[in-house]
Amino acid sequence: MRWRSAVGLILGAAVLAATLSYAGAGAVVRTLEGLRLRGLLIIVAAHLPVVALMGLAWSLAAGAVPPASARRFMWARLVRDAAAETLPFSQIGGFVLGVRALRSSGPAALRGVLSMSVDLVVELAAKLPYVLAGVLTLLALAPGSGLMRPLGIGLALTAAAVAVPVLGRRRLGDVCQRAIRKVSRRWPVLASLRRMHAQGDINGALDDILSRRGRLAQGFALHTLCWFLGAAELWLVFDLLGHPVSAARALVVDAVVAGLRTFVFMVPAAAGVQEACYVLAGAVFGIAPAVAVAASLARRARDLTLGAATLAIAVGTDRAITNRNFSQAASAASGLSSRIGPARRPLRSEVVDVTSSTAFPLEGGCDCGQIRYRMETAPLIVHCCHCRWCQRESGAAFALNALIETERVVHLKAEPQIIDTPSLSGRGQK
Repeated sequence: MRWRSAVGLILGAAVLAATLSYAGAGAVVRTLEGLRLRGLLIIVAAHLPVVALMGLAWSLAAGAVPPASARRFMWARLVRDAAAETLPFSQIGGFVLGVRALRSSGPAALRGVLSMSVDLVVELAAKLPYVLAGVLTLLALAPGSGLMRPLGIGLALTAAAVAVPVLGRRRLGDVCQRAIRKVSRRWPVLASLRRMHAQGDINGALDDILSRRGRLAQGFALHTLCWFLGAAELWLVFDLLGHPVSAARALVVDAVVAGLRTFVFMVPAAAGVQEACYVLAGAVFGIAPAVAVAASLARRARDLTLGAATLAIAVGTDRAITNRNFSQAASAASGLSSRIGPARRPLRSEVVDVTSSTAFPLEGGCDCGQIRYRMETAPLIVHCCHCRWCQRESGAAFALNALIETERVVHLKAEPQIIDTPSLSGRGQK
């Protein structure tokens, strides 16, 4: 898949170079200078409500009991789009980071993945009436345009892409199951989904999501609204560039670009092809090629600016949460000695780093073979305790205590029985 993305990006770069040559790179730069930083910030701010509405549509697709709050879904959608725009080679990276931003695990994470898949289909379905509105407007404004045929083909392809998962509803669960297994091996953040391998788990959750037709209809309405708001954003871009167009023409141009992009899904971020589509659509209304390319690049600048800021915040937030979890784990490990009670010699401990040279997931278990488990990722902390009581209990020089999130440990055979072990303090430990 990576070599295909690379080939697509190379082809897109070639199309972009040809488009810039045709439009005139100098003219494009001069047009973009009219946007200025103030104009860029305006179109970034104008796009935030659209992302929020798309996140709300995703939460509606999650069913009556969504795995996260509506605000969390809005943030996850922002992260998802940011990764898709700033990491064009990672075609699934945006989806993975979006699910991760929900901060769900186990069944909730599974519902997040399935609802995202359903939401993608709903969003694509909402594209149909939007492009159709653009076609009808184009027919009224420029009935002899040569774009009618490719737009019709784009509509047909979009309808086919929507019909396949809708008609193959039962197969959609199988596809999601295979995708989850494949992606979870590559992305440890989704490793907790592997325990949801049973066919009934996935299809049961998927059936519950698809049975909420009222919520899906609301999501469809929100996505349709977002498509039309995209036309309003394009109208704003042309105005800020100093080349205003009517709302109807902005609708046609944006709908034409949305329809023609159906053909170039293999090109990462539609690099180059999007600019060519703007030139083709703008030519119908006499919009100069330099202005059309500048409008496309302005929207890319918006996406990159918003994407870079979003990912920076997401990375900082994840780092803060990781540090907090590590501190809590260290405190828990230190508190272990207080539950054991006073030792005959001072407590000595070491923290072992198992992340730098150990490949995960790892499997282990009891010698009897009845208890087997798999650690999907590295533990938060591995604590070696050398107190006398731990030496007595383990029969070794020290005891190893590994602290790891519950959802990242999978029991492969029998469930272990939790036993309270007596300690010198009298309070015991598990």
